[in-house]
Amino acid sequence: MKNTMFKVIASLACAVVLAACGGGAKTDTTTPLPPQPTFTKSDVQAGTGDKTVAVGDLVAVHFTGYLYDETKADKKGAQFATTRTTADTAPSIFTVGVGNLIAGLDQGIVGMKVGGVRNLLIPSSMAWGPYDHADVTGKVLVPANTAVVYDVEVFTITTLPLALFSKTDTTVGSGTEAAANNLVTVNYTGYIYDASKADKKGAQFDTGSSFTFLLGVNSRIGGWELGIPGMKTGGKRTLYVPSGLAYAQWGRKDSAGNYVVPQNTAVVYDIELTAVNTTPPASTVQPDFKKVDDQVGTGAAAVTGNTLLVQYTGYLYNDSVTDKKGLRFDTSRITGTPFSVKLGEGKVIKGWEDGLLGMQAGGRRTLYIPANLAYGSNAQTNIPANSALIFEVEVISITP
Repeated sequence: MKNTMFKVIASLACAVVLAACGGGAKTDTTTPLPPQPTFTKSDVQAGTGDKTVAVGDLVAVHFTGYLYDETKADKKGAQFATTRTTADTAPSIFTVGVGNLIAGLDQGIVGMKVGGVRNLLIPSSMAWGPYDHADVTGKVLVPANTAVVYDVEVFTITTLPLALFSKTDTTVGSGTEAAANNLVTVNYTGYIYDASKADKKGAQFDTGSSFTFLLGVNSRIGGWELGIPGMKTGGKRTLYVPSGLAYAQWGRKDSAGNYVVPQNTAVVYDIELTAVNTTPPASTVQPDFKKVDDQVGTGAAAVTGNTLLVQYTGYLYNDSVTDKKGLRFDTSRITGTPFSVKLGEGKVIKGWEDGLLGMQAGGRRTLYIPANLAYGSNAQTNIPANSALIFEVEVISITP
């Protein structure tokens, strides 16, 4: 039986070990846990320099992960992941302390220096807990409730201009308080963070009014998800957002492909909350299939038989939302590992088969996909039956 696209892409989004993703069926919590070590950090090699890894830093590391085996002297069982796939493989880059890593890694590398090597013993409660961790094919790499061991080496540490998220109320509202899963409407303006300015607001890069979205469903930047809950209608709040909770290592581009928010850049948002619907209506609208080019790429256009490497983010379609993006159910952006798809093989949903045709390398496209071109009446994890979907897709490369 061929895999549905969701089975493949959901496992891909969790395939790289750094992703703090559940990825799999929850197991019976009454089953006795396998042996669990105490969380332990052991420096194998001390690093050099004055700078140490802190929350909010952008770091480059190599790592190797093993299943925990208490019968081994070094506790390293089968290897399940490594960034050192070849001698010249680049280190993995991520922001520390923003929830994109399993907790054991997020906490375990704090305090390391450049050139340092550290061994981490991580109990399952700080790894994937009661979930299996699988690769792109669905093969389980780390069974549920399994402890892991990591060897980590730090190559670079970059202290970003704004390390920690903060928020300041400029006007306290008096209406309904916003909470997760509410349908909220805001006016907003975004600025590049500038530490030299008294208000920290540099160049303006974005503004909008009467923008409606579902709060707390991972459809916006993390700074919005953290900063808007607790506001009341009529309230105004300024959010100071580190890059890891904004556009991170990807930055934000305009339709011409130019960066409006450079990579690894902190931002500031002024938010005014104008409306809160605590009981948003269920979305039953089925959109027409539509392809919208957000940025046109270059080179040969994709045709049937080509293999494409793509980055993607998938949302449930919601007609009550301004840009129609409801729950974000999957993304390859967390791990940064592109997804490979060969057009015409029928291994992805029809909306992708049709929607990727004609794209060029470097192109970005938004696909609006009705349920009959997605999964139809077959429910998937986080995708109810008969759900319309939206995908943001960026083509990295095309191979004939």
